[in-house]
Amino acid sequence: MKAYQIDSNDVMKKLQTSADRGLSSDFAREQLKRFGSNALPEEGGFSVFTIFLSQFLNPMMFILLIAVGMSVLIGEYKDACIIMLAVVINVVVGFFQEWRAEKAARALKSYEVSYCHVKRDGAVISIDARELVPGDYVLLAAGARVPADVRLVKVTDLTIEEALLTGEAKPIKKTSQAIQEECVVGDRTNMAFAGTYVVSGKAEGVVVTTGKDTELGHIARLVVETKEEETPLQLQIKRFSWVLGGIMLFVTAIVAVIALIKGISFHEVLTLSIALAVASIPEGLLVTVTAILAIGMYRMLRRKALVRHLVAAETLGSVSVVCTDKTGTLTEGSMRVVEIITSKEVIHFAQEKKDMSLSEDLRELLTLCVLNNDVEIAATGEATVGHPTERALVQAAQKAGLPIEKIRADFQRLDEVPFSSDRKYMATLHQWNEKKRLIVKGAPERIFNMCNHDNGNLQHFRDMTEDMTKRGLRLLALAVKDDGISSVDEEITGLTCAGLIGIQDPLRPQAAQTVKELKEAGIRVILVTGDHQETASYIANGVGLATAQEHVMTGERLDKLAPNQLAEKIDTIDVFARVDPRHKIRIVQAWQGKGQAVAMTGDGVNDAPALKAADIGVALGSGSDVSHEISDMVLLDNNLSTITSAVQEGRTIFDNIRKVIAYLMIDSFSEIILILAALLAGLPLPMLAVQIFWINLVTDGFTALALTVEPSEPEIMREPPRRKNEPVVNNEMKFLIFIIGVITDLGLFGLYVLLFYHSSLAFEHIRTIVFTALAVDSLLYVFSVRSFRRSLFRMNPFSNRWLVWAVFAGFIMQCVAVYVPFMQKLLSTVPLSLLDWGVIFGMSLIKILGIEVTKEIFLRNKDSI
Repeated sequence: MKAYQIDSNDVMKKLQTSADRGLSSDFAREQLKRFGSNALPEEGGFSVFTIFLSQFLNPMMFILLIAVGMSVLIGEYKDACIIMLAVVINVVVGFFQEWRAEKAARALKSYEVSYCHVKRDGAVISIDARELVPGDYVLLAAGARVPADVRLVKVTDLTIEEALLTGEAKPIKKTSQAIQEECVVGDRTNMAFAGTYVVSGKAEGVVVTTGKDTELGHIARLVVETKEEETPLQLQIKRFSWVLGGIMLFVTAIVAVIALIKGISFHEVLTLSIALAVASIPEGLLVTVTAILAIGMYRMLRRKALVRHLVAAETLGSVSVVCTDKTGTLTEGSMRVVEIITSKEVIHFAQEKKDMSLSEDLRELLTLCVLNNDVEIAATGEATVGHPTERALVQAAQKAGLPIEKIRADFQRLDEVPFSSDRKYMATLHQWNEKKRLIVKGAPERIFNMCNHDNGNLQHFRDMTEDMTKRGLRLLALAVKDDGISSVDEEITGLTCAGLIGIQDPLRPQAAQTVKELKEAGIRVILVTGDHQETASYIANGVGLATAQEHVMTGERLDKLAPNQLAEKIDTIDVFARVDPRHKIRIVQAWQGKGQAVAMTGDGVNDAPALKAADIGVALGSGSDVSHEISDMVLLDNNLSTITSAVQEGRTIFDNIRKVIAYLMIDSFSEIILILAALLAGLPLPMLAVQIFWINLVTDGFTALALTVEPSEPEIMREPPRRKNEPVVNNEMKFLIFIIGVITDLGLFGLYVLLFYHSSLAFEHIRTIVFTALAVDSLLYVFSVRSFRRSLFRMNPFSNRWLVWAVFAGFIMQCVAVYVPFMQKLLSTVPLSLLDWGVIFGMSLIKILGIEVTKEIFLRNKDSI
């Protein structure tokens, strides 16, 4: 049995301690050696050097470094320097993308306590909290943090805020009585947990667990032990890189064998291999992908979603399950009066409405709410300090136009009995004109029991209580007594019920629409909360989630399920209620086990392990520092609808990454085929490695970057999420790469052969024409990769103005490569005539027309299947 299930005296006996003397100093030292320091577990540090080296563990980097080595070997130092520049750019970008410190476990340490008061050897002393051991008898007071997990022994009006562990903002009233049944952390009312905050009262208790064994320690350990998985994009780019590297090595080996068989010199074979290596690697890919992610992050920030980690921006596009808490995301995160019942009327209270028309009964009831209330009013007139429920009452009175300070001055408080969870009411005595009035506020059943039962309105209030409770409202009843009251110490009876107040953390106006939009996008929404089942079901029903018994599961039921049983049931559950951190991790992992990409929202320390385990951890802007540190994204407006916007941006990011990959791979494919065709035909290389590098990084660089700002396509939120294991290069992309590559190469190789055999042009001139023709082709067919869903005939080709300017800049740079003397020497080019340009542009336009006709036929056939 656990400590909360055992009588406190038995707990102390088991731990060899007592309330009178506590532990002896000698025994405490032995315990410290046995259990270790009262400190949370920490994650190990990371090596900056390791992150730097990891940038080279990429097949594309291997190939480029080999090309650098071969260039140096054959004396092509110019090529070696240019290729090395690409390596440096990619390494620097990759390093800064990954270089971030893992701060989550260290942020948890901010909840540790420095010093605490304990009894040792019969005396109360202050010790370093790290020296606390099981069996220490500690003293707790208001305003302090609890230093370890404590079984309470003596309690005086003790309330503790446990939002750190449970997510519940309401302070919990504590007792010392044993609890027979096994229960979740939030229901263990005889325990004080490490890191939680003592709101009021005082207590004494015995430490039962310290450090890593406390509930807070369990959370810290879960954070440390939960591995951060690579995002779908990272996995797909890595897989793509290895496949591309393997193909390139295979092709190079075949080409080298063919070349040697044909009697080509070893020097020329190396030159050919370098050209193939440079042609096969899209050098601008990493830089462009990073730019797409950064632009996506900026777009999300404008829509109130702060993405903390670059790759997380894209992962949002693959999310298929969103696990959300209710407070602040589905609801507004603040208690409000939504309904008021008097003996004569039912008022649905509109918070936004001011200067309401008040009946006498309603005015009097709101006046009672102001007087029987401890909320402090700031100089600005706002209700700032006090219990959330009492703030809601005062704010309702303010909205109705009541002068709070004047009412309190006119009807001064003479006596009071503060609220307690045992009494379930608060009573105040006021000067009321020439007499005294007793006002009592509390739980309806408790108030009704103190009322005159011959009052005809009492049954009316009882009936309304039942109806309002079913609708998920938190209820308060107010009652008064005017005769023969001198103090409130005596037994209270003979009250007259004045009315009922219905309070609620209301749903956000757009919550139901947001859930609907997510469902339409193929995303499953799950409510995961520490609230009771009734409250959770009410909120879930309001946003359109299933709330029948078979669709709702509590943490207690979840504990009884083996992992395989949970995997079988998880598809049918829309609501998880009364859950704690370990339950949240199980829910996330159960969905991930089914191949789903999971986003988990949270705002407390208790959410940290699940935020880390999820594919995307989403913290609320109002949440704890720990949740911010460990999350991938922060909702600055605490609004679930922001996730919908972020998912759209995430899908757009992946769409644009695919477009860039297709665009760059078309060039690489075209260059490789052109070189191979020339080799097989016994012709010289049609382009040099440095010219290929120029097209890949400079000419294509502008247009590839312009694709990063391509807007969302209309269908993007009507499509289901992509699978986590879906390859980054899909069938549509393969078709487009093949078709554009083949059409481009047929035209280019035909032009090359024609010029080589049937013109009197110098070979440098022919090579310059082929080099420029491929550059112009890539600048024009970029418009064909703007969409995989429709052809250029059904699009506005100029809707992305950045792309238009990028194509223009690409033409300017190609002119620089052809006409500027320094660049002519670097790239081995010669000036071109107007006739040369006419041939190049004429062929390019014919090829674009052929590409788009083929693409339109393919898309129509695909739609008809």
